[in-house]
Amino acid sequence: MEALQRVLPEGLPTSIQVIVSTLFLGLVYSLITAERPFAGFPVITVDGNSPTKTWMWHGRRALAEGLEKFSGPFQVMTGTGPKIVLPNRYAEELRNHPSLDFNKAFAKDMMIHYPGFEAPRLGLRDDSVIQETVRVKLTQSLNLVTGDLVDETCASLHDVFGESKEWTTRLIRDDMLEVVARLSSRVFLGPGLCRNRRWLDISKSYTIDTFVVSRLMRAVPAILRPLAYVLIPQSWSLRAAVRDARKLINPEVQRRKAAVDAAHTAGEKPPKVADTIGWMYEVARGRNADFVAGQLSLTMAAIHTTTETSCTALLDICEYPDVAQQLRDEIVEVIGQNGWAKTSLYKLKLMDSFLKEGQRMRPMGASSMHRYVEKDLTLSDGTVLPKGSRIIVAGNFMDPRIYPDPEKFDAARFLKMRQQTGQEHSWQLVTTSPAHFLFGHGQHACPGRFFASNELKVALCHLLLKYDFRFEPSEGRPAPRVFESTNGVDQKSRIQVRRREAEIDLDKLE
Repeated sequence: MEALQRVLPEGLPTSIQVIVSTLFLGLVYSLITAERPFAGFPVITVDGNSPTKTWMWHGRRALAEGLEKFSGPFQVMTGTGPKIVLPNRYAEELRNHPSLDFNKAFAKDMMIHYPGFEAPRLGLRDDSVIQETVRVKLTQSLNLVTGDLVDETCASLHDVFGESKEWTTRLIRDDMLEVVARLSSRVFLGPGLCRNRRWLDISKSYTIDTFVVSRLMRAVPAILRPLAYVLIPQSWSLRAAVRDARKLINPEVQRRKAAVDAAHTAGEKPPKVADTIGWMYEVARGRNADFVAGQLSLTMAAIHTTTETSCTALLDICEYPDVAQQLRDEIVEVIGQNGWAKTSLYKLKLMDSFLKEGQRMRPMGASSMHRYVEKDLTLSDGTVLPKGSRIIVAGNFMDPRIYPDPEKFDAARFLKMRQQTGQEHSWQLVTTSPAHFLFGHGQHACPGRFFASNELKVALCHLLLKYDFRFEPSEGRPAPRVFESTNGVDQKSRIQVRRREAEIDLDKLE
């Protein structure tokens, strides 16, 4: 400390000296304690950037160049330490390996020890209630909640997009975030809370704020993260969101508990429920579950990923306008004849293919299958993954051996692949494989993907029959926002929308 004081300007106030000294010592401490790359795995860099900056700002390119440059696994240096990248050929071998932990792979990235991170903390420490609620209750009740999705889609599109037959310019991500938040909340919390303005604001902002705070904190030395957390405005929003969510949801939970207790006392069956807050209560079986953190966790998992996919779909409609009429024809044929019957959404096979092709062409993540290595793991080719390492598997969305002419957008690509003998169920939107694993792969694949698929299809049926879409005149597809290996629709993305005469009245179908 005395040596540091000798190099500081004379007369500097003591408080400033303390701050400068703290920052300097923090930097030194971070350099000493920073995680180092694992021996035996090359570290990728691009354009002379440091390994950390390479990953932060050029992550997708780093993965592509690493796969081309190295024949086997290599490393990227993230803000929370190294991650070993494995080529896609390892996916099947790793997907259910008992020595790999899914939850621990995200613990460092999500800053779960800080207030406001209750949802990711619950998901990473004990997600058994959430998993059973989604995997069993929600998935088995998809037909039961279709009517709710249709009803909320009708109302939300009217409120968000309106009825004007003139072209209007819209911020498409903001609009679809509002729509998806309402649809998801209808199924998660029921009609009583799904249109509550404060809850909708929380459901839209909580995930964004969680990732913003996590990303900013990952960009600073570990010892300075507590200070960064205090200074980042979104950390205040996170704490307020959790506090207000408790005020909104806890009374509803108590009301549900009272209804169940009253039914038991009267010797009657408890009232049936068709939303996740009721299912969570059933699944908890009397355990002291945090229902608020559970609802926020569902929100994190569902709303923004579905928003990204729906926005990508609408941008694809603008870029490939001929596809819109093909999809409308299928909607009229399937929904027009069968209504919202049990098998109707499954029969929208072109739409299913269109959505999956949009994911393939512009995947939200260039890697998946995040895992933490619990003990030294020797793979079939002799590669040893060291204990304590975190791994990711690179995507394989442009392999010409699987996808002929992979650079071309083909809305019917997966429909044609499903028409091959024995492939009917292999290339659905919800099907995971090493060739297409945006939902993950193996036992940790997203359990809510079946609900997300139905939600997307219901929304897209209404959007396509009720509205026309195009890019702004003289403008092309908006550039995406990129961070690390993720790719998303920029919040400033604009398209134009106008009301059209629908071929059939979806609002009156059953």
